[in-house]
Amino acid sequence: MNNLTIARAIHVLSIIIWVGGVGFVTAVLIPTIRRSTYKKEQLSIFNAIENRFALIARFAVAFAGISGIYMVYALNAWDRFTEIRYFWMHAMALLWLMFAIALFIIEPFFFKNHGRIVKEDCALTNLRKTEIVHWIIFILSLFTIFVSVLGAHGLLY
Repeated sequence: MNNLTIARAIHVLSIIIWVGGVGFVTAVLIPTIRRSTYKKEQLSIFNAIENRFALIARFAVAFAGISGIYMVYALNAWDRFTEIRYFWMHAMALLWLMFAIALFIIEPFFFKNHGRIVKEDCALTNLRKTEIVHWIIFILSLFTIFVSVLGAHGLLY
């Protein structure tokens, strides 16, 4: 079997799980919770569900990063990061870095006490802010996937 093909399959599958999860949380979970009648419990319900997905997202982001680095190594494509015509590779790396920092550093070390936010009686405002941030990162993710597929198939240069 071709290791590069396996790495690409792992990469694509990881991104489907990762960004698909972001899409579900953004377009389905948050709007449903925000429309619920449990106004004071909205943020705690969201955090309980999202924390369950966080472990899955961490694995997906880790596998996407490892497989991505392996593909760049196997193709000896490091020089592409010095050329603007491969901007889509920069976009993938920056998006991955943003999620890796959020999932492995910011969330576990800075937002580990979600309960405090809920007790401060600002759950509705915080869930709205969370929804806005999720829409931004979801749209950015979709754009990055779109241009990356075009770029990987030679349509952008």
